[in-house]
This record gives sequence, structure tokens and C-alpha cells, in this order.
Amino acid sequence: MKKIGLIAGGGKLPLLLSKEASKNGTKISAVAISEYALPELKNEVEELKWLSAGEFEKITSFFKSRRISQVAMIGMVPQSILLNGNFDKRIDSLLSQLKIRQTESVLGAIAMELSQEGIELIDSRKYLSVFLLQPGILTERKPTERELADIEVGRKILREISPLDIGQTILIKNGIILSIEAIEGTNSCIQRGAILAKGGAVVVKMSKSQQDMRFDIPVVGAETLALMRRVKAAVLAIEREKVIVLDKEEVIRIANEAGISIVVCE
Repeated sequence: MKKIGLIAGGGKLPLLLSKEASKNGTKISAVAISEYALPELKNEVEELKWLSAGEFEKITSFFKSRRISQVAMIGMVPQSILLNGNFDKRIDSLLSQLKIRQTESVLGAIAMELSQEGIELIDSRKYLSVFLLQPGILTERKPTERELADIEVGRKILREISPLDIGQTILIKNGIILSIEAIEGTNSCIQRGAILAKGGAVVVKMSKSQQDMRFDIPVVGAETLALMRRVKAAVLAIEREKVIVLDKEEVIRIANEAGISIVVCE
């Protein structure tokens, strides 16, 4: 019987990973990040310990005491925690050495610290492949030629800024950039750009060129589509096998009702 560890942030992904892993006979001992993880997680794992995001030493001690050498890290922990989080001495020391504290640099450094403790972070997509989609149009409405052009412009811009580790989402309309995701997250980025768009915006979400899928997998779900419906956005374009789609049936239902086109790009 295989056993892995899990560092669980907020949202459904830690629950879904645990369910999918159990189908393969994999047992999970989880650390739930107390500020964000869902309480239902206790029903999906063999063992659960609640700890703060900044308690690195306690997190590693938990896994090492159970001889767990492979750990998945998934779930929402906002980057804004770096502005006002409480961290133990190990994390404080680590952060003090980083000139840039963007997602990839911080989590990459944490991954290195874990490896020094004999703990390997694994790619969570191994257990979440059912939520990764192949290229195609998922909805009844197809994008227009203008919208397809905006998708390509949006993808090009995201590829260009990708090395800067800024964000994964861009809003564009008629070739005009309306907003690019920074620390605020996808939904806030959409809301910000939609004020300028006044309907008809194209939302492009894709992974960064240096995206480390061990701990930072882009995600969209019904909440994002409901927001797009409210702001009258026109298109959602995502990347094949690199963006997780939660509640796929509900996402497509909302999109079809709102006349939104969902495109999975190569």
C-alpha cells in the first residue's frame, strides 16, 4: 500500500486529489493549512494535522516522523500571505535570502528546503488527470474570428511576460489589454478588467513557461464562470493538460446559458 503526504491549502483540489488517490489504493497523511483548508478533508485522508502555513519545521517533522518521503502540495494559499504572514525562523531565513518573492521563487525555495529534509514534492497531476482537458471547444458557441485573434494576442503576451513570474491570466478585447493578473488572483483580475471592457472580454489563462506543476497548477471552476457571466465576458481560453477545470459539467452549463465560449488551446 503506497502512502504519500499532502500539504493542503484551500478549495476543492485537496479533497479531489485525496479521493482520486484512494481509488488507486494510495493512503494519505495530510497537513491541513489551518487558515484555508476545508474541514471536510478529514473524511478523505487517513490522518490529518492542522498547522499554520508558516510552521515549516512542524510540517516537516510531521512527515518525517511517519517516514513519508513523497508529498503533494495543492490548494489555494494566497500570495498576499507573504505580506503579513507569521512564519517560523526557518521560513523567515529563507524569505530574507530572496530578492524577488513571487510565487515560483518562493515555492521553489520551499521545495528545495523540503528536499534537504528528504521530502520530495510530487506533481499532483498524477492524481488529477481526469480534470485536465484536451484541445477543443467545450461549448455550444464558437469564438468569432475577432475573439480567436484576441486569444492569440493574449497567449503571446502571457508567454512574453511569463519569465517575470507575474500571473497566469489576461483580459483582452479587440486587441486591447485590459488587465493582467498580479497578486490578486484570477477572479479579481477579471473584475478589474471587466470594468473597462463593459462586456465582451476574452479571458486567457495559461501556465507560465517556468511553471512548476508540483505546487502551482492553474485552476478554473464554476465560480470563475459565474463571475464571467455577471460581467458579460465572451470567451475563456485555457491551456491543454496544464489548467485544471473543476466542476466541468457546471462550468459548461453556465457558459452555454451565458453564451460564453470555452476554448482549450494546444
